[in-house]
Amino acid sequence: MRDMTVRRGWDIAVSVCLVMLTLLAVLSSVNTEISRIPLAVRGVLLAVGLAALLAYYLIWARPRLGTESEGWGVLAVVVIGALLTLSSPNMFTAQVIIYPLIWQGSRGLRRPVIVSALAAIAMTTTSILGAANPDWISSAIAIGLVSYAFNLAMGLWISGIARVGSENARLYAELQLRQEEIAALNRDAGAMHERGRLSRDLHDTVAQTLTGVVMLSRSALRQAESGSPKLVDTVRLIESSAAEALAETRAMVAMASSLEESTLAETLERFCTRFSRETGISVDLRLGLDQATVLTRAEEVILLRCVQEGLANVRKHSGANAVRIETARTDAGIRLTLADNGRGPGASIAVVGGQFGLAGLAERLAGVGGAVALAADPGGGALLSVDLPLASVAAPIPKPRASDTTEDHA
Repeated sequence: MRDMTVRRGWDIAVSVCLVMLTLLAVLSSVNTEISRIPLAVRGVLLAVGLAALLAYYLIWARPRLGTESEGWGVLAVVVIGALLTLSSPNMFTAQVIIYPLIWQGSRGLRRPVIVSALAAIAMTTTSILGAANPDWISSAIAIGLVSYAFNLAMGLWISGIARVGSENARLYAELQLRQEEIAALNRDAGAMHERGRLSRDLHDTVAQTLTGVVMLSRSALRQAESGSPKLVDTVRLIESSAAEALAETRAMVAMASSLEESTLAETLERFCTRFSRETGISVDLRLGLDQATVLTRAEEVILLRCVQEGLANVRKHSGANAVRIETARTDAGIRLTLADNGRGPGASIAVVGGQFGLAGLAERLAGVGGAVALAADPGGGALLSVDLPLASVAAPIPKPRASDTTEDHA
């Protein structure tokens, strides 16, 4: 689009100059005293010069608009200018288009300065040779010098602007390239982070269960070889462990894809409903988040992972038949609590890292400035508390009561 605009501008400029020069040529033909060249020869020179100027533009200059020529074909316009001024001193006016054509068709700064000087000398000399008035010499020299000086000033100024524009375009293209590289690096870093997260999740859930299945299978093999009566119980335990691993895998797949199709609340509702159906443990889900609380996709995934791991611990270790899940706003973000009515975490547990799953949650939350704590629920059972800071939080609300907070345990 820009090239078309530039070409259209040159077409208009050359057309206007050719019309103006044609009118001057007609006036020169009428005035017999302006040039010592015979009228018939003068007419031929003017016609040939104007035709050559048009041909030069169409054949040489126009196809190269927007580029810098490495050849010396631009010297042709010097000859054309000299031919026009030889026929009539009035053709000095041709400088208004000849100098721009020289600058447009030359590479760098040295070449247009030299070619413009040659054009100034040639046109000044031929105009003096063709002029009938001896007093024209001083005027021709003055006009030539002033025109060349103005040509240099304008040419250098415009060339400077063009260089700055080219440099800006180069820098902009380089900036775009760097931005694309940064975006690619960010995508790679995100992919690596996601692979690491998935590896931790698999290690914390499925891998642990499958390790148990392998150990039980070896035990069952030994029992089968010895004819132990405990074989049936071991096989049943293998079956339940394999079913547990399958359930965990399905939960992870569902968690990874469910947010693409529904909201966080809908995803949690489905997950808790399926958990209750599979385990017989009732789940009371209470989401205390208003519409002003905006969560990013990463924050939603963290909350889902916390709920999944918390319910997995309830199923494996608590012996509970009911669990309560609540979310509430805090000054910094969101607090998620998961309380069951089971056996409780035990007074001897001192750090969260005591369980693979909780260690993974602690690491994940630490990466975003959050924290996780496992403690005994005052009403009996265990209480898992998760504090997740948000990147964007609406109007702050009062902090939870001191009775709602618990001391960190493992």
